[in-house]
Amino acid sequence: MKIKALDTYFLSAPLPQPVRTSTSTISRVSELIVKLTTDAGLVGIGEAHGPFLSQGGPEGMRAVGQILERVTPLVVGQDPSGIERIWQDLFALTYTSVRGIPTLAHQRRQLVTAISAIDIALWDLMGKATQRPVHALLGGALRSRVPAYVTGFYYRDGERPDDLRREAAMYLEHGYRTVKVKVAGLPPEADAERVGVIRKAVGDDVAIMLDANQGWDLPSAVRAARLCEPYNIFWLEDPMPWYDERHALRRLKADVDYLIIDSTWAGGLTVWRKAAVMAELYQVPLAAHHDPQIHVHAVAASPTGFILESFADHTRDPLWFELFRERPKIVDGHMAVPDTPGLGLELRPETLEKYGVKLG
Repeated sequence: MKIKALDTYFLSAPLPQPVRTSTSTISRVSELIVKLTTDAGLVGIGEAHGPFLSQGGPEGMRAVGQILERVTPLVVGQDPSGIERIWQDLFALTYTSVRGIPTLAHQRRQLVTAISAIDIALWDLMGKATQRPVHALLGGALRSRVPAYVTGFYYRDGERPDDLRREAAMYLEHGYRTVKVKVAGLPPEADAERVGVIRKAVGDDVAIMLDANQGWDLPSAVRAARLCEPYNIFWLEDPMPWYDERHALRRLKADVDYLIIDSTWAGGLTVWRKAAVMAELYQVPLAAHHDPQIHVHAVAASPTGFILESFADHTRDPLWFELFRERPKIVDGHMAVPDTPGLGLELRPETLEKYGVKLG
């Protein structure tokens, strides 16, 4: 069996109301879809996303599209069972030329996005070829369902405490037992007051995570952590910019409690598999970022796999709610591990048409 075609789709959906983190305003969500078709008629689906796809607009998408065109010869004509070999060829372009294709070292971020979608499509394709779910190819599911948290409580214009209470009530109604709150977009004292409102709304038996999106410096992070401590915070994510974290983060917290991986940003499920080995070696719980429909397979098959991220508000991610014919459901704060071949996903053509971006 050989891959005979690589097709790409760029999707972009505007949000009805922009939402903010500490470091950015999100006014749309974007996604790259890759379809790999074999000479046997099987089709594998892969997804990728990243801030520059949304924030860069058509130009960011065009850059990824051009990279996909350049790397197609490394994929089309190949046996899809050689997932690692194909990944190694593609990743090598981050630092050298491969089979006559010049290095893409100056476009590493865009290249890794392309690799992510191709790699995930390969895993989906091989699952369909072997009639096994992707988690079985990753070693087998270690659990029948995976916990999921909901990300919300973004900053919105005109927000009032009652808005936070209504949002909290919606998540509780959906059965979530863990919520993630955006912080660092206000002074620590105001953020702590906001977290206090949410804690009172969800009660003491719901876990609260904080995500600063790298919005603090060290003194602010320390002050905010102390102010929020009375609200029994489960984890603090991305407190400071990446360029500070090697040194300043060491002073904030000596040990790594959780590792978060996003296979749609970082190079696909092949990268997740490599990270899972290291996480097991050091006994670090492994959590997923975004796209629970993909990561449910990865978390289920990882010895230290811990939790999925999800959205429960259609206005935050219309693509998640509209892209699939049968969207995997989260019930009582858990997603069941699929048993259908591949990823178990089928795209809705009308959504591809509705949100498709023509790059010209």
